Amino acid sequence: MYCTKRQTLSYTLCLINLLCALWGSLLIWYGCWLLDNLTNSQNIEIEHGENLAAILTILLGIVIVVASIYGSVGVCQESRTVLISYAVLLLVLLIIQVIMFSISFAASRDALPESLRQGFDELWDVHHLGNSTLNIYEEWLHCCGRNKAEDYVLVGKELPSSCCLDKDCTKVLNLFMSGCEVKFKAYVSDKTANFNILSWLLIITEFAGSVISCYLADSIRNHRDRVRFYN
Repeated sequence: MYCTKRQTLSYTLCLINLLCALWGSLLIWYGCWLLDNLTNSQNIEIEHGENLAAILTILLGIVIVVASIYGSVGVCQESRTVLISYAVLLLVLLIIQVIMFSISFAASRDALPESLRQGFDELWDVHHLGNSTLNIYEEWLHCCGRNKAEDYVLVGKELPSSCCLDKDCTKVLNLFMSGCEVKFKAYVSDKTANFNILSWLLIITEFAGSVISCYLADSIRNHRDRVRFYN
């Protein structure tokens, strides 16, 4: 009975390790995908944040894959020390994952880069003429103004060419009607959606792995105690 229980726990933890390795590999792929997209996008301030997020995601994925291998070694060797340390490592990774998910979720809802905020301030400043940092975002995200294209009309400014497709404002259909604030938040939400899903999968898997690892370590100790007692 005890042997069957220990084997069941071992097989379950091996499956969890396999899932952790899979999710970790997907994190590495996601981070590489972010970096690849950055090489083809415009050179604006938001890229610095995305570059850091991509690197951290890749590093986290590598650590998770290595940790899953470490946990598998503990299962194969039936080492209580390795299993306990693996359970602690999973809890640490879980906490890091929760923090990164919280930052990602907040960024997708409220965060705006300073350069975009500056562009909005320049939009409402009637004394500011010429190019604005907002024009870079308008051309990149295909948007116009903060809330809509009419923002320029409200402040008595001429629509910039960046508000039109191919910078051609002679055609009405070329005008971007959506505001840049909504467009930027949608851009960040699209980029973070996959990460948030992977985060929840990892949080659940890491928690389950930590619990099962502790149960398995306890089962191994009990088994060895019985062997010593009967011998």
